[in-house]
Amino acid sequence: MQVNIFDRYNKPTKKLIHSLTTAGNERKNLFVHYDGELPKESLNPFTYFTGVDDDLEDHNGLFFNQIKVPEFYAIRHIDGGSANIEYFKNVVGKIHYRAEGYRLVDTVDWYSAENHQSVVKKDRYNLAGQHYATTYFSFKGAYQTDYYNVTGKLIIREDLVHRSLRLYNQKTVYHFDNLTQFFVYFLKMAKIKVSDIYINSLSFPLFISRKLEIGQATTLFWQEALGQEVPGNMMHELEDPKTLKQIIFMSESQLDQVEQQYPKTSVALNYLSPIGEFTRANRFRMRGFILTNSDNIHGLRDVLMTLPELKITVAAYTNMSTKLLHMAEEFNNLTLVPSINEETLNQELEQSDIYLDINYGVKVDHILDRAYQQHMIIFSYKEVTQKDTNTLIFDDTRDLCNNLSYILTDRTNWQRLLTKMVEKDGHLSTILDYQSVLDL
Repeated sequence: MQVNIFDRYNKPTKKLIHSLTTAGNERKNLFVHYDGELPKESLNPFTYFTGVDDDLEDHNGLFFNQIKVPEFYAIRHIDGGSANIEYFKNVVGKIHYRAEGYRLVDTVDWYSAENHQSVVKKDRYNLAGQHYATTYFSFKGAYQTDYYNVTGKLIIREDLVHRSLRLYNQKTVYHFDNLTQFFVYFLKMAKIKVSDIYINSLSFPLFISRKLEIGQATTLFWQEALGQEVPGNMMHELEDPKTLKQIIFMSESQLDQVEQQYPKTSVALNYLSPIGEFTRANRFRMRGFILTNSDNIHGLRDVLMTLPELKITVAAYTNMSTKLLHMAEEFNNLTLVPSINEETLNQELEQSDIYLDINYGVKVDHILDRAYQQHMIIFSYKEVTQKDTNTLIFDDTRDLCNNLSYILTDRTNWQRLLTKMVEKDGHLSTILDYQSVLDL
């Protein structure tokens, strides 16, 4: 079977799966770790053995005030990313929200009775709102994670110090020295016989590929940063390949670097950019959009004053502060949308072609990814920008305003900056490029 073995279902992995699907290359997705969310029809050893399923049709997640707490405990929302659990005004725990949705629970930290800044355990909740695992901490750090089935019964215990695992399956306890052994056992139980593998990590996915002993049948998609020297695991494969048959870089400069450093390697080296990311074309409309959970929007007043022709909408999932309400009374080119719902948010994204990433705090509901998918040109500051995003980053408000004026006065300038943003890592690949490089 041809499969993808990924470490985690994170942003780079989501991009890669989408690109492969767009190119018509659909494989079974297997994940080493579980963080509360998986794509449909994928497999993971933790959910396989526990039976936990985050893909419930009627799931809405767990709202922050639905966490069960002892009598006389209180839950108080404090910012866009978390809430406190309090006992007579003492903070005894913290609820961390998921990136997607509105105030949905991701994890809950519980503090030591002696030290209210020291976490003793972390409860983990999946996309369906199920409590699927708990991680325990000592003063040295995390030492154990327990995984439960839907009734709360312990099924898997992971020793984070010695990296071993125990599987409690009916009346039998299975011991595994490491996660690689555990994953290979999962493949056996799930009756998955692997013949060809795509991976995007030099960690467990590579270790598993080696353990399966299927020869050079693995393609690595490299989506991480690259220093002056390549990582050790990559270097060993480039010099004496045992597992990798190809490395595909998502950055042209990285490809050039490795080609220069290892000109004689027999591992195929190629470049592919993400594809299928845009749901529409940029229409060059003078409409900007901001989704925020804070009224701390750096330079908003300056942008409104400097560029009165630019219509800006500021939206939030909550009510607007007095500060923003007063600003809306002062500027005709500012529109506020408080308590925005998903339907209205989609409409606002569709109607805008500029996204201003200038607010401090959490980037709500994957908004930068959603703006990018709408092919919006995204302006940001160094001090508020988020890592690993395709944005145009400026030093200060004057620099940002000058570049906004630059694109608003000439569509050619707009297109030039949009192309610079989109192609910061290299030219855009096509479906044909994927089919050629991957022999589809």
